[in-house]
Amino acid sequence: MNIIEAGLYSALSNDSDITDAVGGEHIFNSVAPQGQARPYIIYVFTGGGHENINPSELINMSYMVKAVADDGTEAGDIDALIQAALHKQTLTVTGYTNFYTHREEEMQLVETAGDGTLIHHHGAQYRIRIDD
Repeated sequence: MNIIEAGLYSALSNDSDITDAVGGEHIFNSVAPQGQARPYIIYVFTGGGHENINPSELINMSYMVKAVADDGTEAGDIDALIQAALHKQTLTVTGYTNFYTHREEEMQLVETAGDGTLIHHHGAQYRIRIDD
């Protein structure tokens, strides 16, 4: 887990509304464990890196953060909690200053599990910028 991912996890796992909604710290980087009960939250790095426009360590990263649930309304409600915890909020990123965390492109999708169960995903891309 890198320092931005640690900041994301901390912001989400320290929010009692989120942990209540997902039944604990069911917040995972990239993929949930096999057999994980829903609902849960996934965050995954989707791109970015050093901007290299000045001598500082300006970093610009994008993460997909989404709720995964058996019901679309529940996924949407959890996504709203994620938005409240992250959008225009300051993450704690060791050794850096987080000066920009914004919700950008939103997503929703429904997948069908092997047993025919519908699994709902609601979330968004979050642009996170840090500097030293």
